[in-house]
Amino acid sequence: MITLKKKMTGVLVAFALVSVLLLSACSTGESTDASASPYAEEFAGAREKATSDIQREILADDVITEAEIKEATSLFTDCLRSHDIRYSIGADYGVAIESATEDTASTNKYQIECQDSTVGEYLQSLYADTKYNPTKVEENALYATCLVRRGIVPDDFTAEDFKYYYDKSVVSSDVVVEFDEDGNMSGTITHEGKTYDVTVDENGMPIMPEETQKDPPEVFLPNGISMRDPRVWACQEDPRPESD
Repeated sequence: MITLKKKMTGVLVAFALVSVLLLSACSTGESTDASASPYAEEFAGAREKATSDIQREILADDVITEAEIKEATSLFTDCLRSHDIRYSIGADYGVAIESATEDTASTNKYQIECQDSTVGEYLQSLYADTKYNPTKVEENALYATCLVRRGIVPDDFTAEDFKYYYDKSVVSSDVVVEFDEDGNMSGTITHEGKTYDVTVDENGMPIMPEETQKDPPEVFLPNGISMRDPRVWACQEDPRPESD
């Protein structure tokens, strides 16, 4: 997992360069309203950390519609274009920075400023979470249920089974990249118990040390289907029954 953050505030900045999980925020109390969103605590935490009016407006009702995330993303990309920062828009309006201007530090600084004034830290992650897992089922259970429903694994396949096979099939690394007040980037990667410095290329992208560049092993589910099978990936990308 790669986490980008601003050094001067310690606030996490989740870019769509990678797949980034939303951090749960603490709430002052539990709601007793049966109609409350399963993500009420996350929405409350996001509102506390909101950095723009559009974030506060969208987060106010514990719902993020496609129209709302599309509007916020449009403002974000308009801001990026105004600073000559190239990008691409992926699924669910995730924005990936493709390249920077020659002044990498300025690009990083503008990138943070554009995000703070538009989508912020949580809008895109919360939108995806509430869209694909509206009842907030534990993720391993969500994926296991999808695999069973689609006949990819036996009926007795559990959340614990999915976690076991998934953990065997990935090479896990924890990357933290920081920006200082001037937009300069530095970082580290912790891989297999060792920590390495992360360098930055001319486009402002982290360069992983060679020691961390290992292909994950191929792992097979109980019925012989590889964890790399497109059908397995499809369950992780969209586990909803309506996507079957």
